[in-house]
Amino acid sequence: MKLRTKKEVLQLNEKIKTELGIDVSEYKNEEVAENFAELLVLPSYIISWVMRPILFCLVLYVLGFYFLDLVHIEYLLYGVIGLVLFLLSGIAFGFLLLLFKMKNDIWGIADYSLDILKLSVEDVSNINNQIGKQNKKDVLSLLFKGIIHIVTIPLFTEVVSNKVPVLGFLTKRPVKKVLTLVSDRLEFEEDNIDDFVEDSDEGKSKVLTSYISIITKASEGLEKFINFTFKIARSPFVILSLFSFVLLFLFLYLIH
Repeated sequence: MKLRTKKEVLQLNEKIKTELGIDVSEYKNEEVAENFAELLVLPSYIISWVMRPILFCLVLYVLGFYFLDLVHIEYLLYGVIGLVLFLLSGIAFGFLLLLFKMKNDIWGIADYSLDILKLSVEDVSNINNQIGKQNKKDVLSLLFKGIIHIVTIPLFTEVVSNKVPVLGFLTKRPVKKVLTLVSDRLEFEEDNIDDFVEDSDEGKSKVLTSYISIITKASEGLEKFINFTFKIARSPFVILSLFSFVLLFLFLYLIH
């Protein structure tokens, strides 16, 4: 079930309240969202992780005028070609750092949602005796959809938008798209727990343990998916970084 409109999210919220007996919006934690938003907000996010490598490379470029043995036309060659190569190296490495940081933060938000899922599962197990072994997978999928679309996305997009009053709408959209992708990608697999009497205390305990086990496995799969996605996204910058650094070192070797 893919959710794209506010109406569909409202229908999902009512379905969770009716079938599971809980209100997932009660799990909102604005303080946690604020902490993540501090890391995700543009433009400080880009300045912190892209501009620093560029500034570092520019400092090395300026120092090259003092430490390289340059004469005559070499000053002009270094001044023009060296500047381009140093800038190219700094930009490529800066975006590599940015993607590493983004991957960790996106996974942090997904992991936060999974932690809420574990809490909600415990609440469901306590208040709804209709939830058991036969429908664990459906319950988990329904709950996680609710947590992402009713708690995580509205909370984080609102905080991010408030952090960037003018350009907030530009930041909010990609954050929402990424979290929606996380919601669509997460899959829960059935476990191999033997049959048990669900109405007993021992049975309920096993149901809860089974829920947590399925969530943990799904979490591992989602983390691999996020790592793989960002690995592909980093590939062009890895190639560009290697290419620019090789050219830079070759240029410095020839001009020295």
